Amino acid sequence: MIELNKIYNEDCLIGMKKIESGGVDLIVTDPPYCISYKTNRRKGEHRFSKEILNDDNEQFIIDYMKECYRILKQDSAAYVFSSDKTLDFFMQQARNAGFTIKNVLIWKKNNHTAGDLEAQYAKCYEPILYLNKGRRIINGKRLDDVWSFNRVPSDKLIHQNQKPIPLLMQCVLKSSNEGDLVFDGFIGSASTALACLRTNRKFIGFELDKEYYDKACKRIQLEMAQP
Repeated sequence: MIELNKIYNEDCLIGMKKIESGGVDLIVTDPPYCISYKTNRRKGEHRFSKEILNDDNEQFIIDYMKECYRILKQDSAAYVFSSDKTLDFFMQQARNAGFTIKNVLIWKKNNHTAGDLEAQYAKCYEPILYLNKGRRIINGKRLDDVWSFNRVPSDKLIHQNQKPIPLLMQCVLKSSNEGDLVFDGFIGSASTALACLRTNRKFIGFELDKEYYDKACKRIQLEMAQP
């Protein structure tokens, strides 16, 4: 039985089978981008120099998108972080699963990646698929499709792909209500969980990597201990 406000150290595709169809109100998720990502700025045995689990497995994303559609309530939304390198693939799998693509939101990071310093323009954004199952009315004021939020500073990173909590809070606030249940199959450093706690939402999350899972649990415990 799935408990609310808890994360699980297991494969999300296995764990999602325990969630009833139409059981969650919102999905905010940052899955592997199918690019075998690892940082080139950290060397040796640093945790960030290791590839993300399942980041070379397209079938995993195909199955994940189908399960996301199944567990999401009708007339609800999903935010799926992606990469410009595999955006077409993610868009196609979202459509195949049954989602309507309402926007490709642009997260402007107010910083840029290194990349090829001499033959490539500096990248300073990341796409987010804003999906609907049915039609989800946006809460409050209608926003532009370019969202400006600073990246998490490198010296504050717990996970190499960690997203800023204010960005995740905006997703949660615009597409769910207090008391709603938010799902993230790749909880990472638990930022989605913290965004839910700070906006009075419930959450369920999964993280396969035991090291990140342990860090995420500690982060949630610290957050819940706050007044």
